[in-house]
Amino acid sequence: MRLEDWAVTIQKMTDECNHEQATPNRVLWLWRVKLEKEPTLLQPFEIDQIVRAVRRKLGNVSP
Repeated sequence: MRLEDWAVTIQKMTDECNHEQATPNRVLWLWRVKLEKEPTLLQPFEIDQIVRAVRRKLGNVSP
């Protein structure tokens, strides 16, 4: 999976997290639910890669 292909989604997720600063974990959880359903049907490890990219953009690097 290439993260470049998901740049728009990553940016949307980052923007929502920045907007909802009090609950960025909730925003990420909601996005996880969206991404595991159709039409994307991403595998958990692929969703993890996207979430890690969002956390890096937010400056919240966590394992």
